[in-house]
Formats: sequence, structure tokens, C-alpha cells
Amino acid sequence: MGLKRKPPDGNVRRVAPIGTNSRSTIRNKNGRTIQCESFSGERKLTWRFDRDPTVKDYKSQPMRIPYPEDDAHTYVPDFMVWRVDGSIEIHEVTRSERRLMPHAQRRENAAREYCCKKGWRYVVHTEDSLPDDTETANLLELYMFRPTIYFRSDVAAALQEKLSNGTRLPLPLLIQEISQELGLPVGVVSPGLYHLLWHGKIETDLRSLLFINGAPLSRTLVWLPIQEG
Repeated sequence: MGLKRKPPDGNVRRVAPIGTNSRSTIRNKNGRTIQCESFSGERKLTWRFDRDPTVKDYKSQPMRIPYPEDDAHTYVPDFMVWRVDGSIEIHEVTRSERRLMPHAQRRENAAREYCCKKGWRYVVHTEDSLPDDTETANLLELYMFRPTIYFRSDVAAALQEKLSNGTRLPLPLLIQEISQELGLPVGVVSPGLYHLLWHGKIETDLRSLLFINGAPLSRTLVWLPIQEG
């Protein structure tokens, strides 16, 4: 989706390309148009927002935060996040070396002071906290299976039974067993499981490569999330 001259609803400005990065827009899990200034930063963070069940909604370029000592200049953070518990957060994506620059420190101080007054939380992300290349490759593979059209209740029920009591199984084996038991093609079962992986209904180690040429590796283990309480 290309950017038009006017920013999306709820965005105070249009984003601009940074260096060799290309700006882009996406739809978040609630259908809101989100702007990203870079793939390596903002785009990766949107995956975490979309996969996090504690994130109710989020938007990009949400507001102009004034500098306390200079009302003529403002700072526009990358994202505003609403949590399901009612809390609100402001998120900024940058590089670790940029945080050492005086203007960046001034910006962070202004944002922290603003959020403190509002009762919000201010969060800064760098390359050290965002998905690395391996996690990025895994998320890109799973991303297309996020729509609910891929959800199957029979596959989800079979999965629950097989991974009960803390069982961990290789993903290819799980696909084959569910396919045989339900009499469904592998091409139906696999997307159903990948959908559950994207939405965190199944857990795995995203820091290890899960797929080669679209096929799950035999060493890829999956398990059910630990239920709190």
C-alpha cells in the first residue's frame, strides 16, 4: 500500500525514508493503517505488537510531544500502544549509537517527562532488543498465515491433545500425525498450525531457524504456552 500525500487517520505526519530504508504502510490486527519508516526497525516492532495478546491496538506517528524548555519544537514518536489492561505506552525505535547524541537524549527526556505526567510508559527499542535476522526470517515465513481464514478448530483441538502435559514435538511430525488422524491434507494442516504459531497459541524458539525453503525443519520443536495461575 503506497502512501498518499495526507497521513493516515490518527497520524500527525507522513513518514519519510531514512537513508536506504524505504517507508511503507501496513494494516495492523485491528485494520488500522500503520506507517513504518524502516523495515529493520519499525516494521519488525509491528510484528511484536500484532502477535502480543496484551496489545489491544496501536497507531503510528500518534502525537507531537513538546520540549519543556522550547515550545516551538516538538517530537513525534513512532507508536502509541493501548494494552488490554487499560495502560498506554509510547514507543520509539532507534539505533543504540544514536541514543548517545545530545538531540536524542533531549528527545527522550522530553518524552519521559510527558509520559510521566500522563501516567504512561515510554519505551525505546534498538537493534539489540528487536528481532534479529533469524527471528525476522521466521516471522516473515509465518506472517502470511495470520488471517483467521487459516484457523481450523479441528486442527487446534488435535494440537491441544497432542501437546498436553507439557509435551514438546517436532513440527513436521506434528503436521504428519494430525494430517493422518483427521484425514486432512498436509497443505491444510500446516497453515492451521502456522496460524496458531503466529498468534502465540503454540510456542517455539524463534531465535532458531524454523524453515528452509518453506518447509519446517525436523529440529523445530513446538509446545503449548504455560498457563499462568
